[in-house]
Amino acid sequence: MSHYSAERKEVILKQLLPPHNRTVTEVSAHEGISTATLYNWRNKAKLEGVPVPS
Repeated sequence: MSHYSAERKEVILKQLLPPHNRTVTEVSAHEGISTATLYNWRNKAKLEGVPVPS
């Protein structure tokens, strides 16, 4: 199981926002991270008030 720093997660999640607007599936394939993990990160960020796409 890989552990990612908060900074790395932030960089990865920013790919979902403009100007990149990549899908979770695209980011998952590019970064080698499961879509479930990305959805979990996105949902946690949303609860913390971080702007992320719905």
